Amino acid sequence: MNLDTGAGKPRNAPAVNVWVVQVGEPVSFVDGGSRPFRSEMLANRLVERGHSVLRWASTFDPLRRVFRFQEAREISLGSSLRYRFLHGPTAYARSISPRYSRHGRELAAQFGLQASEEALPDLILCSLHPTPLALRVADHAHRHGVPLLLDVRDTWPDSLVKNLKFPWRPIAGWFFRDERRQIQKILHRADAITAISTECLRWSLGQVDRRSHGWDRIFSLAYEEPPREIFSCEEQRRRYLSTLKAADASHIVTCIGRVGSSFDFDLVVRLARHFWREGRRDVRFVLAGEEPVRRILQKKFSSLPNLTVTGWLDQRELYQLLAVTTVGLLPYKDMHRPTIRNKPLDFLSMGVPMLSSLHGELFFLMRQNSFGICFPPKDLDALHALLCRLLQSPNLRESMRENGLRVFRENFLADKVYGEFAAHLEAFHRHRGRVEVAR
Repeated sequence: MNLDTGAGKPRNAPAVNVWVVQVGEPVSFVDGGSRPFRSEMLANRLVERGHSVLRWASTFDPLRRVFRFQEAREISLGSSLRYRFLHGPTAYARSISPRYSRHGRELAAQFGLQASEEALPDLILCSLHPTPLALRVADHAHRHGVPLLLDVRDTWPDSLVKNLKFPWRPIAGWFFRDERRQIQKILHRADAITAISTECLRWSLGQVDRRSHGWDRIFSLAYEEPPREIFSCEEQRRRYLSTLKAADASHIVTCIGRVGSSFDFDLVVRLARHFWREGRRDVRFVLAGEEPVRRILQKKFSSLPNLTVTGWLDQRELYQLLAVTTVGLLPYKDMHRPTIRNKPLDFLSMGVPMLSSLHGELFFLMRQNSFGICFPPKDLDALHALLCRLLQSPNLRESMRENGLRVFRENFLADKVYGEFAAHLEAFHRHRGRVEVAR
């Protein structure tokens, strides 16, 4: 993989040396089978436009919860793109845990040591979390006068506290008070903020009590266009359905997620049991996710005849599953989420109609564009009725499929979103240069 090219560089635009700091994403050329995520695609776009990028990542794979490497490592992809993998030796299983916090502190310490070995960049783009690392990056930028943009993808810890009930909400608010102060300090030191949603940007500005200026922007999460042909022939498609134990099923209902605080897997299992007891042998339910999903759910529900539990799926396997899926489920517990994350985009990118219980941006986008239907959290009867309606209405599903693909291509296509993101970083750098000259 060599991205050392000047293609797409704006005429007369100076080359920019950019650091992109993000440790919570897969890295496709290391994590076998993973697709490129936000920071990797943005880094690639910047290199294609003639700039140089140093991407700071982690030796720990945050999705599969395994170490990529056992020590810090650097990988060069041509002369204009390098990856430095920071090593924090503490592994973690959950993102809300003491071990995760310790891992973040270890990465921050490693960044402090390794950043001093590098020439100063022209610009730093850093994710707001994990907080200890973002704080160390912000301190480094402030100390050396390097412009800093913060990329905000969640309203943590407020996203957690907001969804708790009394008496846990005030307790959690007290517990996270120090982290909130650190986040405010980081945001104060940012020259501009990029965010994946309107609510994330508003929350960020509210933390520092300032209005938005022209360099604060929203760039949604985005995906590359899926391949047009997922199966080479009908026989390959039938073989894949057999691996799901769905060769005789007319409909596949899919839920993709991970065991944790947000997904209501029990609701999906109760739904599958309800269909089986009704005698509906034409519907197969599939639960897909990382290994803890498979181990826990297979042990608990392996006897349910119409339910298949997979482990982690690489990108090719995920495309295959979505290509045979009739309806996608997003069975969140009673919670508000201010952003549209990866799982809804998985369904949108393949035109899969959705049933979602999530409040927030996805709820409003779905209501406005009719690519899915919302149901009340934990409401089995409502979910059952809506799913039956979709399964019995091929014209409605086709309308939702077309609407979903249109929304995806207009709002969440990687070439469009990350091309605009890269152009924004170029314009910000030119603006800062003019400011420095004026001074």
